[in-house]
Amino acid sequence: MSEADAKIARLEARTDEQERRLASIEAKLDKLLELAAIGKGSIWLLLKIAGVLAGLGAAFAWCWDKIN
Repeated sequence: MSEADAKIARLEARTDEQERRLASIEAKLDKLLELAAIGKGSIWLLLKIAGVLAGLGAAFAWCWDKIN
C-alpha cells in the first residue's frame, strides 16, 4: 500500500465520520423542531383556556354584582 493509498483511506474514514456526525446532528435538530412545535401548540392551548376562564370569571362577577 503506497503512501497515497494510506492518505486516501484516512480521508475516506474522516469523511465517513463527518457524515455520521452530520446525521446525528440532523436527527437532534429534527427532535428539537418537533418539541418546539409541540411547545407552541401548548402555549396557544394554555392561552385559550386562560381566556375562557377569564370570560367565565367576568360573567360570574357581573352576575354577582347584579344579584347583590
